[in-house]
Amino acid sequence: MENTARPVQARSQKTREKLLKAALSMYEKKGYHKTTVDDIAAEAGVSTGIAYRYFRNKKDMLLSVISYGADNIESIAQLENTGVPDEITDMREYLEAILRSFEAFHIRYRDIHEELEGLQHTDEDVRKLYSEITEDKMKNVTSMLAAVLSDDTHIREKAYSAIGIMEQHCHMMMNNELYGLDADVMRDIAVNAVLGVLKGEQKDET
Repeated sequence: MENTARPVQARSQKTREKLLKAALSMYEKKGYHKTTVDDIAAEAGVSTGIAYRYFRNKKDMLLSVISYGADNIESIAQLENTGVPDEITDMREYLEAILRSFEAFHIRYRDIHEELEGLQHTDEDVRKLYSEITEDKMKNVTSMLAAVLSDDTHIREKAYSAIGIMEQHCHMMMNNELYGLDADVMRDIAVNAVLGVLKGEQKDET
């Protein structure tokens, strides 16, 4: 009995993941609002009825895709192909590699990214899930930074500020056709700003 259950469970997990990848692909092509469950099922090569066995509705699928994306961000953002080192030996080099990777990620998923940004303000379930994911990811970031920085004072605040700078840079590059900015110069400025925050080089007004 146990031996027959395992293949079924594995097959079920594979089908679910196929649907999640198909949803991500369709969101990239059409955006969330214009994508239907029928579209996703067809992209995954399964029937719409099969899709509804795994997800209650379109929104349930979206929330599952967000969680899946957060859990697999390294492979989705293709960090393994961008020269991002596994360990931090040179902070500037590490930050620049990360920034280049996430620039490409933001540009590739521009439409769905902007839709999700809007949904965070209008949909409580999306906002709550993003908040939970962000808090979980930031624990890893602060732990990593604490291990490499000589001064870990206010490490959580530094980490959030640094991520905010990098996120804003990616948003600028995502819409750079409007500004015509030099991407290399902008990236250098962003990395310098992040390094300043992490090293505690902000001015003390007291």
